[in-house]
Amino acid sequence: MKPYIVFNPGEEVSEAHRAWQGCPTIARTKGGRLFAGWYTGGLLEPCIDNYNVLIQSDDNGDTWSHPILAVYTDTENRMRNIDIQLWVDEYNRLWVMWTRSPYFETSTKATIRTEFKFDYHDIFENVEALICNDPDADELVWEEPRYVCEGFIRCKPTICQNGDYIFPAYDWSNLDRYLLRFSSDKGKTFKNVLAAQKPGLAYDETMVYEVGQRLYMVARTQKGYILASYSDDFGESWSEPYEFQKGPNSRFYIARLSSGQLVLVRNASDTLRQGMKVCISEDDGKTFPYELILDTRDNLSYPDLAEGEDGTLYIVYDRERDNRHHLDTATWTSKAAKEILLSKIRLSDIYDGKVGEGSYAAKVISKGGIDYVEK
Repeated sequence: MKPYIVFNPGEEVSEAHRAWQGCPTIARTKGGRLFAGWYTGGLLEPCIDNYNVLIQSDDNGDTWSHPILAVYTDTENRMRNIDIQLWVDEYNRLWVMWTRSPYFETSTKATIRTEFKFDYHDIFENVEALICNDPDADELVWEEPRYVCEGFIRCKPTICQNGDYIFPAYDWSNLDRYLLRFSSDKGKTFKNVLAAQKPGLAYDETMVYEVGQRLYMVARTQKGYILASYSDDFGESWSEPYEFQKGPNSRFYIARLSSGQLVLVRNASDTLRQGMKVCISEDDGKTFPYELILDTRDNLSYPDLAEGEDGTLYIVYDRERDNRHHLDTATWTSKAAKEILLSKIRLSDIYDGKVGEGSYAAKVISKGGIDYVEK
């Protein structure tokens, strides 16, 4: 195993040693085990000291383990391993993925007290993955880490009706069109597919869903809306992009549930990273008339969702992940929440518009413990 991948890491990755944490992801196995992961380390993001952590729960999210895995910076090759993304495929294989981003020999660690130069955050090299073929086992066995594809992945892949995979690993800096990665051999190899024209530079964070024989791609933008485009020939050509919904420059989650509806998790505000809601569409995304507000607070971001075998929805997101929130420069202390939050709800809760018995919203499952900002 590569030296930057550490199983069962020690106290150094505990909450008490985290000055910030965010961008969570969640997955659920067929046996009912939950895995969650996020991005932390150093004083803020981006930083050479950033790393990813993975935790697990065997009681539906009521309690969680100490990190069972940490993925650190690859110092030998000057590669930051950032933005963990979890996914369970149709074979119940758990994919733990992250993006590799190079930095220079002259790059310095992040600091809040002095001006910080972002001199290593312009290139995202490729996606790497650890795969566990039996994530429900008492003892987890992992394959050797593998190269997946080029680009930056920050959203779950899609399994198409024909069995193909679409990985939304994007190239945000070098192209004026959206880029998707298609695999017809279960993720062993990929071909690049150029999709719709971009309306400007952004963290694309695209997601794809199917309606009949049509592929829909939706993307985050800096234009005040979520963009959409569709393809009727499995990616060979795409429609002109159009406004899917008003929305802030923030990640969202959309996918088809096992019951057939589309689920959308996004900020409740159309302009700010404020509030978090989950919505249901019964007309393949034309409208989302049913919604449940999970949280009304500010600085909420990066929702991700996993569906249980019984239809229960597990939704994670972060709150005030950056320790520059509530920063007191006189004492160099930060009162940022640094929270990872979990909501466990049923479809009926969304239709009713309220959290029902046995469900809950915005439960803190992790909170960073460092308030003092070191030099």
